[in-house]
Amino acid sequence: MRQEPTNYDPTAYVTVLSTDNYLDGVLVLNESLRMCRAKYRLYALVGSEVSNNVRDTLARVRIEQIDAPPINVPVEIKQANVASDHHRHWAGVFEKLGVFSLCQFEKIVYIDSDVLVIKNLDELFDRPPRSAVIADRYPGNEDCTDLNAGLMVIEPEPTLTNQLAAFLPEAFEHEKRWRAAVGRPPSMGVQSVINLFWKDWITTPELHLDGRYNVLVEHLDDYMRQEDHKWRGPEGIHVLHFIGQVKPWMLTPANLSRRVAQLAIRRRIWELTGLMAYRAVLLRVRFQLRSSELRS
Repeated sequence: MRQEPTNYDPTAYVTVLSTDNYLDGVLVLNESLRMCRAKYRLYALVGSEVSNNVRDTLARVRIEQIDAPPINVPVEIKQANVASDHHRHWAGVFEKLGVFSLCQFEKIVYIDSDVLVIKNLDELFDRPPRSAVIADRYPGNEDCTDLNAGLMVIEPEPTLTNQLAAFLPEAFEHEKRWRAAVGRPPSMGVQSVINLFWKDWITTPELHLDGRYNVLVEHLDDYMRQEDHKWRGPEGIHVLHFIGQVKPWMLTPANLSRRVAQLAIRRRIWELTGLMAYRAVLLRVRFQLRSSELRS
Protein backbone atom coordinates (compact mmCIF):
# COMPACT_ATOMS: atom_id res chain seq x y z
CA MET A 1 0.00 0.00 0.00
CA ARG A 2 1.31 3.44 -0.91
CA GLN A 3 2.62 5.46 2.01
CA GLU A 4 2.09 9.20 2.31
CA PRO A 5 5.24 11.29 2.76
CA THR A 6 6.37 11.63 6.35
CA ASN A 7 8.84 14.49 5.91
CA TYR A 8 7.01 17.40 4.36
CA ASP A 9 8.61 20.57 3.08
CA PRO A 10 7.49 23.64 5.06
CA THR A 11 6.43 25.31 1.80
CA ALA A 12 5.27 23.62 -1.38
CA TYR A 13 3.22 23.84 -4.53
CA VAL A 14 0.02 21.78 -4.31
CA THR A 15 -2.48 20.64 -6.92
CA VAL A 16 -5.51 18.36 -6.82
CA LEU A 17 -6.10 15.19 -8.84
CA SER A 18 -9.68 13.98 -8.50
CA THR A 19 -10.01 11.76 -11.59
CA ASP A 20 -7.68 9.68 -13.75
CA ASN A 21 -8.28 11.80 -16.84
CA TYR A 22 -6.49 14.77 -15.28
CA LEU A 23 -3.22 12.88 -14.82
CA ASP A 24 -1.63 14.46 -17.89
CA GLY A 25 -2.50 17.89 -16.50
CA VAL A 26 -0.68 17.17 -13.23
CA LEU A 27 2.33 15.82 -15.11
CA VAL A 28 2.53 18.90 -17.35
CA LEU A 29 2.14 21.20 -14.36
CA ASN A 30 4.95 19.42 -12.55
CA GLU A 31 7.23 19.49 -15.60
CA SER A 32 6.54 23.17 -16.28
CA LEU A 33 7.43 24.04 -12.68
CA ARG A 34 10.62 22.03 -13.04
CA MET A 35 11.48 23.72 -16.35
CA CYS A 36 11.04 27.10 -14.64
CA ARG A 37 13.47 25.98 -11.92
CA ALA A 38 10.95 26.13 -9.10
CA LYS A 39 12.61 25.94 -5.70
CA TYR A 40 9.71 24.05 -4.14
CA ARG A 41 8.23 20.63 -4.94
CA LEU A 42 4.76 19.85 -6.21
CA TYR A 43 2.49 17.70 -4.05
CA ALA A 44 -0.76 16.21 -5.34
CA LEU A 45 -3.89 15.94 -3.20
CA VAL A 46 -5.29 12.72 -4.66
CA GLY A 47 -8.99 11.84 -4.63
CA SER A 48 -10.49 8.49 -3.68
CA GLU A 49 -11.57 7.76 -7.29
CA VAL A 50 -8.02 7.87 -8.66
CA SER A 51 -6.78 4.44 -9.75
CA ASN A 52 -3.67 2.65 -8.50
CA ASN A 53 -2.15 2.83 -11.99
CA VAL A 54 -2.36 6.61 -11.94
CA ARG A 55 -0.95 6.71 -8.42
CA ASP A 56 1.95 4.55 -9.59
CA THR A 57 2.64 7.01 -12.41
CA LEU A 58 2.74 9.90 -9.97
CA ALA A 59 5.18 7.98 -7.81
CA ARG A 60 7.36 7.17 -10.81
CA VAL A 61 7.82 10.88 -11.60
CA ARG A 62 8.33 11.60 -7.89
CA ILE A 63 5.23 13.67 -7.29
CA GLU A 64 4.42 13.22 -3.61
CA GLN A 65 0.83 12.20 -2.93
CA ILE A 66 -1.54 13.11 -0.11
CA ASP A 67 -4.92 11.42 0.21
CA ALA A 68 -7.74 13.93 -0.12
CA PRO A 69 -9.99 14.05 2.95
CA PRO A 70 -13.64 13.14 2.39
CA ILE A 71 -15.83 16.20 1.75
CA ASN A 72 -19.50 15.88 2.65
CA VAL A 73 -21.12 17.37 -0.46
CA PRO A 74 -24.93 17.51 -0.32
CA VAL A 75 -26.61 15.21 -2.85
CA GLU A 76 -28.53 18.15 -4.32
CA ILE A 77 -25.27 19.86 -5.32
CA LYS A 78 -23.82 16.68 -6.81
CA GLN A 79 -26.95 16.04 -8.85
CA ALA A 80 -27.16 19.63 -10.05
CA ASN A 81 -23.57 19.59 -11.30
CA VAL A 82 -23.91 16.20 -13.01
CA ALA A 83 -27.13 17.37 -14.74
CA SER A 84 -25.49 20.58 -15.97
CA ASP A 85 -24.05 20.32 -19.50
CA HIS A 86 -21.63 23.15 -18.79
CA HIS A 87 -20.50 22.04 -15.33
CA ARG A 88 -20.63 18.25 -15.51
CA HIS A 89 -16.84 18.12 -15.14
CA TRP A 90 -17.23 19.62 -11.63
CA ALA A 91 -18.21 16.25 -10.10
CA GLY A 92 -15.07 15.91 -7.93
CA VAL A 93 -14.13 19.57 -7.70
CA PHE A 94 -14.93 20.03 -4.02
CA GLU A 95 -11.91 17.94 -3.02
CA LYS A 96 -10.00 21.18 -3.62
CA LEU A 97 -11.37 22.38 -0.26
CA GLY A 98 -8.99 19.92 1.38
CA VAL A 99 -5.97 22.10 0.55
CA PHE A 100 -7.00 24.73 3.11
CA SER A 101 -6.25 22.39 6.03
CA LEU A 102 -3.00 20.79 4.87
CA CYS A 103 -1.35 21.80 8.12
CA GLN A 104 1.72 19.67 7.45
CA PHE A 105 2.75 22.74 5.43
CA GLU A 106 3.31 26.25 6.72
CA LYS A 107 2.42 27.81 3.38
CA ILE A 108 1.40 26.55 -0.03
CA VAL A 109 0.80 27.94 -3.48
CA TYR A 110 -2.16 26.05 -4.84
CA ILE A 111 -2.32 25.61 -8.65
CA ASP A 112 -5.06 23.94 -10.71
CA SER A 113 -4.02 20.92 -12.75
CA ASP A 114 -5.00 22.58 -16.07
CA VAL A 115 -2.26 25.21 -15.82
CA LEU A 116 1.01 25.71 -17.68
CA VAL A 117 3.66 27.63 -15.76
CA ILE A 118 5.67 29.89 -18.06
CA LYS A 119 7.91 31.68 -15.52
CA ASN A 120 9.15 30.97 -12.01
CA LEU A 121 6.50 31.55 -9.33
CA ASP A 122 8.58 31.19 -6.17
CA GLU A 123 8.08 34.86 -5.26
CA LEU A 124 4.42 34.07 -4.52
CA PHE A 125 5.45 32.42 -1.24
CA ASP A 126 6.22 35.91 0.02
CA ARG A 127 2.65 37.07 -0.58
CA PRO A 128 -0.04 37.06 2.15
CA PRO A 129 -2.52 34.18 2.38
CA ARG A 130 -5.55 34.33 0.07
CA SER A 131 -3.58 36.21 -2.56
CA ALA A 132 -5.06 35.44 -5.98
CA VAL A 133 -5.85 36.97 -9.36
CA ILE A 134 -9.19 38.65 -10.01
CA ALA A 135 -11.20 36.16 -12.09
CA ASP A 136 -12.17 36.85 -15.69
CA ARG A 137 -10.90 40.44 -15.64
CA TYR A 138 -9.89 40.72 -19.27
CA PRO A 139 -10.41 43.51 -21.83
CA GLY A 140 -14.14 44.09 -22.12
CA ASN A 141 -14.91 42.42 -18.78
CA GLU A 142 -13.29 44.70 -16.22
CA ASP A 143 -16.13 44.65 -13.67
CA CYS A 144 -15.55 41.16 -12.25
CA THR A 145 -15.06 41.08 -8.48
CA ASP A 146 -14.34 37.38 -7.81
CA LEU A 147 -11.02 35.73 -7.14
CA ASN A 148 -9.87 33.01 -9.51
CA ALA A 149 -9.37 29.90 -7.39
CA GLY A 150 -7.05 28.35 -9.97
CA LEU A 151 -4.02 29.83 -8.21
CA MET A 152 -4.04 30.82 -4.54
CA VAL A 153 -1.54 31.50 -1.77
CA ILE A 154 -2.70 29.59 1.32
CA GLU A 155 -1.62 29.30 4.93
CA PRO A 156 -3.47 26.15 6.02
CA GLU A 157 -5.64 26.15 9.15
CA PRO A 158 -6.85 22.99 10.95
CA THR A 159 -10.60 23.70 10.78
CA LEU A 160 -10.82 25.69 7.57
CA THR A 161 -11.74 22.79 5.26
CA ASN A 162 -14.57 21.78 7.59
CA GLN A 163 -15.79 25.37 7.76
CA LEU A 164 -15.90 25.60 3.97
CA ALA A 165 -17.62 22.20 3.67
CA ALA A 166 -20.25 23.25 6.21
CA PHE A 167 -20.85 26.40 4.17
CA LEU A 168 -21.74 24.45 1.00
CA PRO A 169 -25.56 24.41 1.50
CA GLU A 170 -25.71 28.16 2.16
CA ALA A 171 -23.51 28.88 -0.84
CA PHE A 172 -25.65 26.67 -3.06
CA GLU A 173 -28.83 28.49 -2.08
CA HIS A 174 -27.17 31.74 -3.12
CA GLU A 175 -26.03 30.22 -6.43
CA LYS A 176 -29.50 28.81 -7.17
CA ARG A 177 -31.07 32.24 -6.72
CA TRP A 178 -28.44 33.94 -8.87
CA ARG A 179 -28.64 31.38 -11.66
CA ALA A 180 -32.44 31.39 -11.66
CA ALA A 181 -32.40 35.18 -12.02
CA VAL A 182 -30.26 34.96 -15.15
CA GLY A 183 -32.11 31.95 -16.57
CA ARG A 184 -29.48 29.29 -15.87
CA PRO A 185 -29.96 25.84 -14.29
CA PRO A 186 -28.53 25.33 -10.79
CA SER A 187 -24.89 24.24 -10.41
CA MET A 188 -21.92 25.32 -8.34
CA GLY A 189 -18.14 25.12 -8.37
CA VAL A 190 -15.63 25.52 -5.58
CA GLN A 191 -14.71 29.01 -6.75
CA SER A 192 -18.22 30.24 -5.92
CA VAL A 193 -17.94 28.76 -2.43
CA ILE A 194 -14.60 30.45 -1.77
CA ASN A 195 -15.83 33.82 -3.01
CA LEU A 196 -19.01 33.70 -0.95
CA PHE A 197 -17.07 32.60 2.13
CA TRP A 198 -14.58 35.48 1.81
CA LYS A 199 -16.86 38.26 0.59
CA ASP A 200 -14.38 40.95 1.57
CA TRP A 201 -11.65 39.67 -0.74
CA ILE A 202 -12.31 42.16 -3.54
CA THR A 203 -12.04 45.10 -1.10
CA THR A 204 -8.59 43.94 0.09
CA PRO A 205 -6.27 45.10 -2.71
CA GLU A 206 -3.11 43.75 -1.09
CA LEU A 207 -4.47 40.27 -1.85
CA HIS A 208 -4.86 40.94 -5.57
CA LEU A 209 -2.11 39.41 -7.68
CA ASP A 210 -1.17 40.86 -11.04
CA GLY A 211 -3.18 39.27 -13.83
CA ARG A 212 -0.06 37.74 -15.41
CA TYR A 213 -0.11 35.07 -12.67
CA ASN A 214 -3.31 33.50 -14.00
CA VAL A 215 -4.03 34.36 -17.64
CA LEU A 216 -6.98 32.56 -19.24
CA VAL A 217 -5.58 31.25 -22.51
CA GLU A 218 -8.82 31.92 -24.41
CA HIS A 219 -8.29 35.64 -23.75
CA LEU A 220 -4.55 35.63 -24.35
CA ASP A 221 -4.78 37.61 -27.59
CA ASP A 222 -6.86 40.29 -25.83
CA TYR A 223 -4.24 40.61 -23.09
CA MET A 224 -1.36 40.76 -25.52
CA ARG A 225 -2.94 43.26 -27.90
CA GLN A 226 -4.96 45.49 -25.59
CA GLU A 227 -3.22 45.23 -22.22
CA ASP A 228 0.33 45.21 -23.58
CA HIS A 229 1.22 41.98 -21.82
CA LYS A 230 4.57 40.43 -22.69
CA TRP A 231 5.43 36.82 -23.47
CA ARG A 232 9.09 37.13 -22.51
CA GLY A 233 10.99 38.94 -19.79
CA PRO A 234 10.54 39.15 -15.99
CA GLU A 235 7.28 41.09 -16.35
CA GLY A 236 5.88 38.66 -18.90
CA ILE A 237 3.02 36.20 -18.48
CA HIS A 238 3.76 33.71 -15.70
CA VAL A 239 0.81 31.29 -15.89
CA LEU A 240 -1.57 30.12 -18.62
CA HIS A 241 -4.86 28.64 -17.41
CA PHE A 242 -6.76 26.30 -19.75
CA ILE A 243 -10.31 26.49 -18.42
CA GLY A 244 -13.27 24.66 -19.96
CA GLN A 245 -14.25 21.02 -20.28
CA VAL A 246 -11.90 20.00 -23.11
CA LYS A 247 -8.29 20.27 -21.94
CA PRO A 248 -5.22 20.35 -24.22
CA TRP A 249 -4.22 16.78 -23.36
CA MET A 250 -7.72 15.54 -24.29
CA LEU A 251 -7.46 16.63 -27.95
CA THR A 252 -7.08 13.82 -30.47
CA PRO A 253 -4.71 14.52 -33.40
CA ALA A 254 -7.72 15.28 -35.61
CA ASN A 255 -9.29 17.60 -33.03
CA LEU A 256 -5.96 19.32 -32.47
CA SER A 257 -5.58 19.95 -36.21
CA ARG A 258 -9.07 21.43 -36.38
CA ARG A 259 -8.40 23.60 -33.35
CA VAL A 260 -5.13 24.89 -34.80
CA ALA A 261 -6.86 25.72 -38.10
CA GLN A 262 -9.70 27.52 -36.32
CA LEU A 263 -7.33 29.67 -34.29
CA ALA A 264 -5.22 30.47 -37.35
CA ILE A 265 -8.28 31.50 -39.37
CA ARG A 266 -9.50 33.71 -36.52
CA ARG A 267 -5.98 35.13 -36.14
CA ARG A 268 -5.86 34.09 -32.48
CA ILE A 269 -2.11 33.77 -32.80
CA TRP A 270 -1.24 34.10 -29.12
CA GLU A 271 -3.89 31.57 -28.06
CA LEU A 272 -2.43 29.22 -30.66
CA THR A 273 1.04 29.91 -29.27
CA GLY A 274 -0.17 29.02 -25.76
CA LEU A 275 -1.81 25.82 -26.96
CA MET A 276 1.29 24.68 -28.83
CA ALA A 277 3.51 25.57 -25.85
CA TYR A 278 1.32 23.30 -23.71
CA ARG A 279 1.39 20.49 -26.25
CA ALA A 280 5.20 20.71 -26.44
CA VAL A 281 5.50 20.11 -22.68
CA LEU A 282 2.86 17.36 -22.90
CA LEU A 283 4.84 15.54 -25.59
CA ARG A 284 8.00 15.92 -23.51
CA VAL A 285 6.27 14.35 -20.48
CA ARG A 286 4.83 11.49 -22.50
CA PHE A 287 8.23 10.76 -24.07
CA GLN A 288 9.88 10.71 -20.66
CA LEU A 289 7.26 8.30 -19.32
CA ARG A 290 7.58 6.02 -22.29
CA SER A 291 11.36 6.00 -22.00
CA SER A 292 11.20 5.11 -18.30
CA GLU A 293 8.79 2.24 -19.08
CA LEU A 294 11.16 0.85 -21.68
CA ARG A 295 14.06 1.00 -19.24
CA SER A 296 12.17 -0.76 -16.44
